[in-house]
Amino acid sequence: MQDTVRTPGIGWLFFSPSGRAGRQVFVLSWLFWMMANGYTTSKLVLHQDDESVLPFWSILFFGVFLTSVVSGLMLSVKRLHDMGFTGVLAVALFVPVVSIVLLLWMCVWPSEEGPNAYGPTTDRPQK
Repeated sequence: MQDTVRTPGIGWLFFSPSGRAGRQVFVLSWLFWMMANGYTTSKLVLHQDDESVLPFWSILFFGVFLTSVVSGLMLSVKRLHDMGFTGVLAVALFVPVVSIVLLLWMCVWPSEEGPNAYGPTTDRPQK
């Protein structure tokens, strides 16, 4: 029987703190959530006077927002793991000025070469 390497799923990427995420995956994932939040925000603003669809867009906006906060935290934990740091630093994303600096730092800091305590390679869950 041949040993196959399974590609991690989208659930792992967005909702698991296990493993490592490289710069490209991290940035593209954050851009996805920014796009989703921007879309729901624009629909909410566009339909603010239409009481027939406003509740739908309001609920969708809050659902996407809460999902993106959780996912952004999990992505940040994995990115910090990839850089060789503990995921606890991701809590700093909730501090207003520090969050911008930390986010930019995670976007440009290179991955730690080779295996580290959080996984054997970048963009994979920890085994």
